[in-house]
Order: sequence, then structure tokens, then C-alpha cells
Amino acid sequence: MTELHDDRRILAILFTDVVGYTALTERDEKAAVRVRERHRTLVRALATQFEGELVESRGDEALATFPSALLAVDCALALQATLRDDRELALRIGIHLGDVTRHGQEVIGEGVNVAARIRPLAEPGGICVSESVYQLVRSRSHIRAAPLGAQTLKNVTVPVNVFVLSSTSAQPTRPRRLRRALIFSASALVLVLVAGGWALWSLYRVPILASIALAAPRYFSNPIKQKLAFATTSDGVRIAYATTGSGPPVVSVLGWFTHLERGFTSPLYDQFGWIAKMSERSTLVRYDGRGFGLSERNVTDFSLDARVRDVEAIVDALHLERFALYGISTGGPAAIAYSVRHPERVTRLVLIETHPGSASLPVSAADAEASQKILSLTRTSWESQAVRDMWISLVNPNIDDVSRRVMNEFLQVSADGPAMAGFFTATNAEDVSEQAAAIRVPTLVIHGDKDMTIKFAYGVKLASLVPGSRFEIIQGADHGAYYDPRALKLVADFLAQDEPATH
Repeated sequence: MTELHDDRRILAILFTDVVGYTALTERDEKAAVRVRERHRTLVRALATQFEGELVESRGDEALATFPSALLAVDCALALQATLRDDRELALRIGIHLGDVTRHGQEVIGEGVNVAARIRPLAEPGGICVSESVYQLVRSRSHIRAAPLGAQTLKNVTVPVNVFVLSSTSAQPTRPRRLRRALIFSASALVLVLVAGGWALWSLYRVPILASIALAAPRYFSNPIKQKLAFATTSDGVRIAYATTGSGPPVVSVLGWFTHLERGFTSPLYDQFGWIAKMSERSTLVRYDGRGFGLSERNVTDFSLDARVRDVEAIVDALHLERFALYGISTGGPAAIAYSVRHPERVTRLVLIETHPGSASLPVSAADAEASQKILSLTRTSWESQAVRDMWISLVNPNIDDVSRRVMNEFLQVSADGPAMAGFFTATNAEDVSEQAAAIRVPTLVIHGDKDMTIKFAYGVKLASLVPGSRFEIIQGADHGAYYDPRALKLVADFLAQDEPATH
């Protein structure tokens, strides 16, 4: 008998029901059965078209899940457009983005409950969504939205802001609920004029604060100065790199989600002081991996060998004979591989928030299939804010709305969809467990015990593979442990030592 494992993730949940189904059942049972089957068939077909899955269908209800809010909304719009002139079948649709658990063929969790409670608020032929969905699709030109305000939902402890969505290409008769929303909006405008813009601030707080966070450093910060240069790899790819500080060299290996001038890990946005701190006693070398940031974008080879060639080109261009390596997150496998291939050049190795390769980690068939869908969507639809938000939810599920908007901009500037998909397709196939066991340089492994992106157990596994490694736990830290002051001190003390490599 196959054992079923719970699969927890953030998904967009779409709930539908048939308007007037109970009355139809009492009046004409055969017609009710026909309507129910049409409903299920239509939802299943359109959900599949929009990368979703019909999970459950009971009575006149249907539950489908999607990898992004935009896909769920577009599916809902397609459903209602298909049924606009249908006199027999009319639907109400509710959509919410939330944390759910897949147990066998069931999807459970508060996210499902919220979507189910939002659904009755929709008019026949209408769509209602939670604020979490609205924030992810509001910028799309084909979507019209109107607020219903905060709604108290049964068995949901906190009121939920609900919005009515429709397509800008349609001109439906405005339902009474929408008319009330328009009247409310007009009244709110008067209050805005009287209160000096408070309502506008409440509505646009997130984009305003995100814009300030992105723009302010350009005018008010005093970032540490970096020296930019380019190196060419043995396979002819130009790699951008930067140096800061002075002292013994430390080469940081990450390889994705970077832009040396405008990215999250650039001096301009070094809000946690990681670059400044690492540059106090060292010459810190950072670079944009192939396909990312200022490095050559039009590349297709993101293999482990290719990413090691990036490091080789940089250290050769800088004429570094001996240096420390600092592998962060997905940069860990490349740092491990380089250390094994060139042990005579690596003085010390720091591996923080990383693992011995994605292929070495346990993964279910469902997760593997979901990963392929995400990569396919990334390759073709990276320009969609919702797709980038999906990645943010995977990397940092607890991020606040303002930081999410800022991080979305960093993702957009760092790379295009084919590079993102190519990088993670390659890393998903990597297993450097054997190389980790062959490391012969002093190694410090650091991991946050609250990391949900690269789980704590993977850091434990890595430390157990590296002979003589020192393992340090950052209590309460998530995937941002590399800029935690406790981790910075551990790294500084470790790099300051002058112990000979073990053999």
C-alpha cells in the first residue's frame, strides 16, 4: 500500500458553485444532473488550460488550484466569459491565495476555507477575490476591480478585504453589489478630499513604500565603493565582477538573483550591511553569474561545470593565488566543486544556507511535476509580476507586502525567464555529495534553524558530509541567515584564523 505524504505549499484556490442549483434539483432532477456535469467538465477543461488542477467536485461545487493568482483569475474570467449567455448554467467564483496542504486527493487549510467563504459574496456570473489575490493582479490591463471592503467570514478570525473582479473587455450590467461599491467609492473620494488623502494612502501604501525603498538609496545613501570589471570564461562568456574593501580575498559564490549595480546584493541596496561588514577586513569579490545582472545574458549552459568556470575566470583575472570561498544558497554546490578541483588555491570555505545539490534531496513525484510546471511558466511568462511573485513565495513565504514588491523588482532586473529556468533546470540535476566528502580545506557550515527555503536538515546533511567541518546553527534565522550579525561574526572569526588545511 502506498503511503500518502502531506504536501504543503502556497497556491491560488478557486472555488465555484452553481447558482440556483438546489431549486433546480427540486424542480428538475435530470436538468440538475446535466448542469452539474457540464459544470465539472468546464472547470476541469479550463483549469487545465491555465496550468491548474480540478482537485475536488462535490454536488454543485468545484475546487481548483493554480500555481499563481494571475492564472486563477484568468481561468475565472474565461469561465464567466464562456457562460455569459448561458441561460442554464451560471456560476459564483471565489479566489484566495493561501497556504494549503495536499493530503492524497484532498486540499485542506485556511486558504481553502477563505476561498469558500468569499465565493457567496459574488453575484451570479461574478468573481470575488481576497486582497492577497487583488494585489498580485491589480496592474493587469485586462482586469477591472472594485472594492467590497472588509468582510467578516464564517470561521475566519480576521476580516478579509474582498474585491469584485471582471474583464475590461466585457461590459456587463452592473449588479446591485457593484453599484453599492461604486457609491461607496464616490463617498470615499469625498472623504479623501476632506481627510487630506488618507484613503489614497491606505489604498496605495504598498506601492508607495516600495517605490520609496527602491528610489531612496539612489539619492540618500552613501554606498561602499566597488570596482567593476569583466572576465572571460574558457567557453567565451563575459562575467561581471566587483571588488570592495581590502585585505585577504574572499570570493562570494551565488550565481543567480544578482545585479552588481542595481540588485538586492549590490552596495546600493546593502540594507543589512553584509557587503560593508565583509569588506572591513577582506577584499570581497562578488560577481553576476552567467545569464544574470551585468554578465553576458544570451547563454544556455548553466551546468555545474559552467558555473565553476565562472569562478575560475574571475580569480584568474584578479591574479588571486590563495583566497577563501563563501558559498551562499544555490552557490554552495559550485563553491564545493571548485574547492575540490582547486584545493591548492582555497584557504577556507564557508557554506551558508546551502545543501549538497538539489538532486541529493528527497522530492516527491508531485513536487517534481510542480517544479517542471513552474519552470515552464518561468521560461515563457517571466514578464508577469504574478510569476515573479510565485518565486518570491517559494524563496521567502513570510515576506511582507512592501518587501515583496521590492523583491519583485530585483527579480525582474536580475535576469530574464529563460535564464531563470535554465539555471534552476541545471541545479535541480546536481548532486555534489561525493565532492563534499572530498573537501580537504577548513570548512564552516552555517544554517538557520527556521529556514523554510533550504531546510535545516539539508544543512545538517551537508555538514555531516564534509570531513572535519564545523557546523554552526543560527537560532531563529530563516534563509537570510547570511546577513544575521551572529553569522557575520562567526564568519569573520573563522576567516581570521590561520590553520593549515587538513589532508
